Amino acid sequence: MNDNKGLRFWKWAVILLVLCNLCLLGVIWMKPGQLFGGQHGGAPRDFVIHTLKFSDEQVKRYDSLITDHRRAMDQVRDEMTINRKQLFENLVKEGKFNPEADSLSRAIGDEQRQIETITYYHFAQVKAICTDAQKAEFDKIIVEVTKMMNGNGRGGRPPHGPGGPPERREDGNPPPPPPRDRPGPPENE
Repeated sequence: MNDNKGLRFWKWAVILLVLCNLCLLGVIWMKPGQLFGGQHGGAPRDFVIHTLKFSDEQVKRYDSLITDHRRAMDQVRDEMTINRKQLFENLVKEGKFNPEADSLSRAIGDEQRQIETITYYHFAQVKAICTDAQKAEFDKIIVEVTKMMNGNGRGGRPPHGPGGPPERREDGNPPPPPPRDRPGPPENE
């Protein structure tokens, strides 16, 4: 008798879990944009087109701008990936801070600056294809669009180096860089 109650409980538990999984799959299948693409659903491209009510001609021009933007971003990101890989390979080879790390870090910083500049000019071009009424709406949504872009794979922030994000101190700041193995200025004797 007691085994019968336990068996009945597990049968209902399994049925409940199966139903929950089916409901979740239904939500994902029916509304994937709302689940994964932010509150407005879909990609930033679709959000911009829908919110600004682009005409067919504007959509064509916008798609062309997106293609150019992606091509430029991919090129800079590829350079950044090569420099980041080389930076951390030097650490593995040398086992200490390498003077070449400064130039590689600066190059990575310059590439990040290029990414920001490319994105800025991309949106300046997008704004240029807008009507006056659309420009006013564009100004209202631009911050939200850039947030949406940062949340999606290729358009997001580059990954951290080996081991994930840098550790933080108790005050929330990153630890200082490792000491350099360069001689300091000569001491006056």
